[in-house]
Amino acid sequence: DTSEVENMDELLKVLTDPVCNRILQMMRNRGQMTISDILSQHTNTPRATVYRKVDKMLKVGTIQIVGTNKVRGQTENIYAIKDIYISTNQNSEAAMQTITVSLMRILDLFERYFQDENADVDRDKLFMINYAISLSDKDFSEMVSRIISIVDEYQSKTNSVDAKTRNLYLMSVPKGDSNE
Repeated sequence: DTSEVENMDELLKVLTDPVCNRILQMMRNRGQMTISDILSQHTNTPRATVYRKVDKMLKVGTIQIVGTNKVRGQTENIYAIKDIYISTNQNSEAAMQTITVSLMRILDLFERYFQDENADVDRDKLFMINYAISLSDKDFSEMVSRIISIVDEYQSKTNSVDAKTRNLYLMSVPKGDSNE
């Protein structure tokens, strides 16, 4: 279906856009945000750019309007992340679409990185780690919560002059062999 491919392409463009990605990360941390909230965190991004990115994110379904505020006679939308992450509310096909788009985003980032003649994996601290661990559901959930808490702590740090944006992914995939 052509429209489905176009929608996936537009979703991939949003998820690979650095400004959209930062907005999504801020919303993940803060929950709900207005354009004013986004602009207060994105001081170096022009207002028109933020409006365009938010509009595009609404169109592809990564965010949604969850309410409004009245500010000096104007209506201000309140935005939150829509269900772009894998959840129990999704059927298998929707979950697979979410995984596919996410992996395509990662692949796109790596491809762009390695196309740069100045790519230096040591300098840029490029790594990929795979751990196969056996934990109870309770221990696994506790570990993931602690990891997210640590990342959230560092993500909210005030950037220094020498700060570099890096994408950090955490995935959980069952082993695949249900007998073990």
